[in-house]
Amino acid sequence: MAVGGGLLSLVLTTPLLAHHANAAYDTSRTVTVKGTVTKWQMINPHSGLWIEVKTPQGPVQVWSGEFGGTLDLFRSFRWTKNTFKLGDEVTMVGNPARDGGTAMYTTKIIFADGKEVVVAGA
Repeated sequence: MAVGGGLLSLVLTTPLLAHHANAAYDTSRTVTVKGTVTKWQMINPHSGLWIEVKTPQGPVQVWSGEFGGTLDLFRSFRWTKNTFKLGDEVTMVGNPARDGGTAMYTTKIIFADGKEVVVAGA
């Protein structure tokens, strides 16, 4: 019976591990974008930051950065729903979306004052 229970536990937790593997992002690459905050959502299970980025070609791109959950961000960095405000200038560094879209799993934030916060693993 213990073997059956262990197998059942493995089967039930596998989807959770797959979800948190960040399979949508290319962890072999890193991108850096600098722009203006248009939206900050501090929600579970993943918080998000959206910025408008001016490209050398002219058009503005909207990039989204995914973070960990609210409790991790608060415990590690004391971030709250007021950490980012509309119009703030920030730089996001992270692993880009595999589909080529303008999204990333954020690994570092650089604030306008130069303060760098490594958020990978939080």
